[in-house]
Amino acid sequence: MAISYDNAITKNYHGMMGGIVFRCRGDKSIMSKRPDCSKVVKTKAQKDNMKRFAAATIYGKKVLSDPRLREKYEKKKKMYQSVWNAAISDFMSKPKVDAIDVKDYKGLPGNEIRISALERFKFVAVIVTILNILGQVLESGRAVARPLSDGMEWDYVVKEINPSYKGSRVVVRVVDFVGNVVQESISIDGFSPPTSMTPPPAPPPRGRGDRDA
Repeated sequence: MAISYDNAITKNYHGMMGGIVFRCRGDKSIMSKRPDCSKVVKTKAQKDNMKRFAAATIYGKKVLSDPRLREKYEKKKKMYQSVWNAAISDFMSKPKVDAIDVKDYKGLPGNEIRISALERFKFVAVIVTILNILGQVLESGRAVARPLSDGMEWDYVVKEINPSYKGSRVVVRVVDFVGNVVQESISIDGFSPPTSMTPPPAPPPRGRGDRDA
């Protein structure tokens, strides 16, 4: 590996040429031999990440070729960040739900469930599903966005009655404008219903000599 400082020839070179990899780190120009990864056994997580990055590259090209998307990223990108890097970063970063507020949910129509998050720009749909104590779907629908000073909140108004709401589960599925999907869930009152019930043992057969107590 070779390192040079303020080299007028190799300054700002990056990428690969003729088996040599060029990288820039501040005022340093780094040249190294292309690594041989032919014998490296990749894990499933590494393979999945490579597929995801390949999809991110396709998305980045789409942004550059779409004037509407490109304009969004021109406004959104950070200082010294390119539109390409901002698009790749968005695709690789999944949306995040900060909180699911179910304190007002009592199993009645008109109750509200609130979802909050800090990423105002990325969310395009927030879908709420309510499962009863048996894990059956009671209802599902989109929450309505409401801007806040420090982020965004989504409100979902309950439509169906759920008499045994304790032990139910609320599932929130978030979709961002890139197409990433993240799912979070919370149980009501933290109560977990038993997964199975064991019947009590049968009484022993009574013999002829047994008498009632």
